Amino acid sequence: MVLLVPELTFMTGLPDLKKDSRMVKDVMREMLQSPRQHYARLISLLRRIKDSPEASRELMRWGLSLDQDIHRTQGRVLPLERINLRHSSFMPAEDLSWNKEVTREASISAIAMNYWLLVYPKRLQDLAKDLVAAMESVCGPIGMHVSRPALVELKDDRIETYAKTIRSRRGAWREVTHRHGEATGISSLSFPWFCPPPPQVINAQSLTGQAGKMRSVVQKVLLQMNCKMGGELWGVDIPLKQLMVIGMDVYHCHSKGMRSVIGFVASMNQYVVAQGCASPPTSQSSAWWWWWEKTSNPFQFLLPQMNHCLPKKIVVYRDGVSDSQLDTVLKYEIPQMQKCFDTFENYQPSMVVVVVQKQISTNFYAVATEQFTSPPPGTVIDHTVTSSDWQDFFLLAHCSRQGCSIPTRYVCVLNTANLSCEHLQRLTFKLCHLYWNWPGTVRVPAPCKYAHKLAFLSGQVLHHEPSAQLCDKLFFL
Repeated sequence: MVLLVPELTFMTGLPDLKKDSRMVKDVMREMLQSPRQHYARLISLLRRIKDSPEASRELMRWGLSLDQDIHRTQGRVLPLERINLRHSSFMPAEDLSWNKEVTREASISAIAMNYWLLVYPKRLQDLAKDLVAAMESVCGPIGMHVSRPALVELKDDRIETYAKTIRSRRGAWREVTHRHGEATGISSLSFPWFCPPPPQVINAQSLTGQAGKMRSVVQKVLLQMNCKMGGELWGVDIPLKQLMVIGMDVYHCHSKGMRSVIGFVASMNQYVVAQGCASPPTSQSSAWWWWWEKTSNPFQFLLPQMNHCLPKKIVVYRDGVSDSQLDTVLKYEIPQMQKCFDTFENYQPSMVVVVVQKQISTNFYAVATEQFTSPPPGTVIDHTVTSSDWQDFFLLAHCSRQGCSIPTRYVCVLNTANLSCEHLQRLTFKLCHLYWNWPGTVRVPAPCKYAHKLAFLSGQVLHHEPSAQLCDKLFFL
């Protein structure tokens, strides 16, 4: 036991960092270093360790030695993926972003907004009218139909006023938009997550400012609303047929006595349109028991959307697992998943379970004429720096505009589908294109990202299980 004298101690860290904008800029400047700066500081650290007699003696005592340079090896860059819309397809730019294309051409499928409610405070009535006009202007190119909303003007912008008004008109609304203030507070208090439809909140500040800003914001809002109502934005070519992709993540509620929420998202078709469910906040072991008992057979509510055809291959991406927990996934979680198949007679699909690890310290640099830059999106390393005990690989799927691009590690703990490592890498990269809340690639496969959003919303905001009527919608975006 270590006893500290309060008068002789002081707090460490950076308290109230968000209140000091200058300090935030200084901290971000130090954190977001370019690959060239990062390499220079790493070499400087290695040099100081070598020149320090104390450090050298300590390393020698442990039988350790440090190279004076980073390790250099060969990697591969996966080919670019074609993005498919309703009437066209295209190859994305080098930064793997397609924001212009998705706002100028029709999405794969769009849900019409025939009946919806617009709630706004009285002092923002002019901005509300401009919002409706902008939505009617931009909905055509993306393939949506937006009717005139029912306008409800509030006397003030207090959360309680929003809650009372929305609940009183629950039966007559489709989407709720517009708010100047805290969107999370309104979402948790006002919107009936136990009763569809899903809401949409817009901060008034995001609609004001530079000329043309409202049009850009409204385009993104309409795409998000289309997703929440069941629309499909874009897709990629996935040659595997009768494939189901599952994303799973666990959110731990630290403020609620370490209660946990499991987010489970599964694909329904070739566009990897997702259905999801989340456990109520409880202990992690109880959350797993709930998932097995209540949604132990996720195929039962997925079958109607899958044309009553069970998948032959199931690929599970399990997020939030450290190296020390890999055996737990293999011996405890996977057998629970496989028990779901017993509900159907003579049904034993092949299965691939991949653990996704984002919180890693590994950094990759691309070397061109002795200049260090970030590797291009699609870079894969599956040798030399990988594990000798597991089949794993590193994939850099996104393009970083600031600092160094940090890859994601994927560990395959089960593979009864006999997917080759290259096919698994290609499939993983394809799925990183399908997160519909961002017109570009993301660090992890889309089902994994959706599961994280669902678990976070249920554990941080709702504190209970979402409505089963919303399980076929991406209401948590």
